[in-house]
Amino acid sequence: MSTVDRPQLKKKNKTGRRLLVIFIILALIVGAYFLNQERQRRANEDALAQLETIPYTRETLVSTISGAGTIRPRQSAMLYWQTSGFVGEVAHEVGAEVAADTVLYRLDDSRLPAEMLQAQLNLLNAQTGLQKLDSDTDLQRVTLQNNLINAENTLRTLEQNLLALTERECTDWRLTNLQTAYDDALESYRNWSTQTYWLQVQAARADLDFCDPAVIASETDSLNSQINLQKQNIAAWEAELEKIADGPDPDAREKLELQLNLAEKQLEGQTIKAPFAGTVTSLTNRTGDMVSPGSPAAQIADLSELYVDVPISEVDIPLVKVGQEAELVFDAYFEQTFYGTVTDVATVGVNTAGIVNYNVTIRLDSDHEGIKPSMTVGVNILIEEKPNTYTVPAESIVSRNGNYFVYVLRDGKPVEVEVKIGAYSSRKIEVLQGDIQDGEAILLSPPVSLMESFMQMGR
Repeated sequence: MSTVDRPQLKKKNKTGRRLLVIFIILALIVGAYFLNQERQRRANEDALAQLETIPYTRETLVSTISGAGTIRPRQSAMLYWQTSGFVGEVAHEVGAEVAADTVLYRLDDSRLPAEMLQAQLNLLNAQTGLQKLDSDTDLQRVTLQNNLINAENTLRTLEQNLLALTERECTDWRLTNLQTAYDDALESYRNWSTQTYWLQVQAARADLDFCDPAVIASETDSLNSQINLQKQNIAAWEAELEKIADGPDPDAREKLELQLNLAEKQLEGQTIKAPFAGTVTSLTNRTGDMVSPGSPAAQIADLSELYVDVPISEVDIPLVKVGQEAELVFDAYFEQTFYGTVTDVATVGVNTAGIVNYNVTIRLDSDHEGIKPSMTVGVNILIEEKPNTYTVPAESIVSRNGNYFVYVLRDGKPVEVEVKIGAYSSRKIEVLQGDIQDGEAILLSPPVSLMESFMQMGR
């Protein structure tokens, strides 16, 4: 070998070693990739094996509409004080069952405010007036009869006087003579102011007045006024007598009864009573507490029936009818299902931020021990039953871009299948169409990342 060929041989050997190193590195990378893929596959298969499945079968689907609400009693009332005073008695404790009109509180009678004392006096006066109404009416009847007799006698006398007055006539010459006699008597008195002359003046004046037309006219007007007054009195007394001919005046009795009712209403402020039968759920005051009008006193609720008002969207409300059954689930009793019945569907919706809902009232069945007002409850209203239909659990459905999919386990691998869904219940969804065979395993709650991983490995 010549000296010229030695450098070339060294160069070839060096290039071969580089290629070998590159080949080994590539082999290691490829091996690591496939090893990682194998590990990922086994990890995915292990994770897949942990997932629950359910066979694809037909069953009867009970379609429901879901909502939530808060438990309320059949009836509830917050009671407030209507007057001021000091609490004298607390008659019941919280939790006590009471009948309607049962006294819960009573004010201290020895420390009542002035308006309460006045109401007591008004009550006594009205009661006394009603008790004495018959006897007072008898006395009133006798008084009116006497008044009528006297008035009729007076009227006859006045009419006779008026008749005599209208028949009084005096000639002109006599009126002139009487005027002259009066003027002479007055002049004599002015000259000699004695008792005798004054009596002559009065006598002359009386004679003149007897024939004076102005005096006659004035007396006639006076008699007519007195006659009219007597006639008005007689008419009024006759009307009053007619009212009480068969007993006390109805208006008087009604007035006394109104006064009695008003006083009793005012005195009701001394107590706090249950407006209906129920359970005392809260008491605000203790004996000796000072209270004022408008301050809260107690709360009572009728717990014999419990209700829940559930807002239902305008899209679903046409399907809800009175009498439909409902399932109720409580956070406090999540392992139990309670039942109820739709009793009312609102006819007017409530618009909240552009969303219209209608309140649906549900009455719980009698077996609701442990359920308390204000508890939150999830409600499923049973709308209809669809027998012999394919269903899958709601958690097996995956929604993407407006389409729905389930994952079917085939040959140990999940296969994505698009489905068309229909009615639904709280747990199941109807499958109207899908490339799935009876009995195939449907994955429950499939993790999206795991499913995507299988899809990529299968490509």
